[in-house]
Amino acid sequence: MLPEAVTQYLETHREEHLVRLMELLALPSIANIKSVPDGCRQAAEWLVEHMTNLGLEAEILPTAGKPNVLASLHVRDDAPTLLIYGHYDVQPPEPLELWESDPFDPEVRDGKLYARGANDDKGQFFTHLMAIEAWQRAGGGLPVNVKFFIEGEEEIGSPNLEPFVAEHADRLGADFAVISDSAFFAPGLPSITYALRGIVYLEVSLRGGAADAHSGLHGGALGNPIHVLAKLIAAMHDDAGRVTIPGYYDNVLPPAESERDAWANLP
Repeated sequence: MLPEAVTQYLETHREEHLVRLMELLALPSIANIKSVPDGCRQAAEWLVEHMTNLGLEAEILPTAGKPNVLASLHVRDDAPTLLIYGHYDVQPPEPLELWESDPFDPEVRDGKLYARGANDDKGQFFTHLMAIEAWQRAGGGLPVNVKFFIEGEEEIGSPNLEPFVAEHADRLGADFAVISDSAFFAPGLPSITYALRGIVYLEVSLRGGAADAHSGLHGGALGNPIHVLAKLIAAMHDDAGRVTIPGYYDNVLPPAESERDAWANLP
């Protein structure tokens, strides 16, 4: 349960926080375009300034592409450390004619905030910044050490993420990590998603005959490459959607009964 002072602070400063979030949303931080000024750089600089004002040590770190932002706040040595991940880059807003308002001119309509990045992902990680501010200024200080890793290339596949993490592994160490890029289970029900489906991809090359074969003589005896490939792909899953490749689930832990019970009790 949150201390009442923290909740009260957030309610009292709601409009102020909205203004600050709208400042961040107004920056066109699209990673896969070149613009002058660079919206990604602007967003990174905005974050460093805002985090510094909240008492965090924050800085911009370069990559081979768009810069990342690292920040931290150390409370005490015996407190656990929470790493919060998010990304400031956004998807291109096209087609623009489908927007009712400018995607980089945030607008509140019917109690909802509309802008590119309001949900994915500026709005999501900004909630953590508001929480830190409330704990610092009304809650008597944070109960945990915190670190932030705000990336600038998530929407283009994070091409520079792996080398960046390897280079700065010592600064990213933590007891827990939270990814600020998920969803509520239902309206009014905040959720912590602790697992997602992964992705495995491969390339299959199928070689058939070097020339056409007479269908009257060889039809049915020689496999049509299209039919063989379709059968191969279809056989990778059963009717329930489970992967049928031998060994695929060997290292996958089955859900515990407590997990199944928790899922079943969701409204």
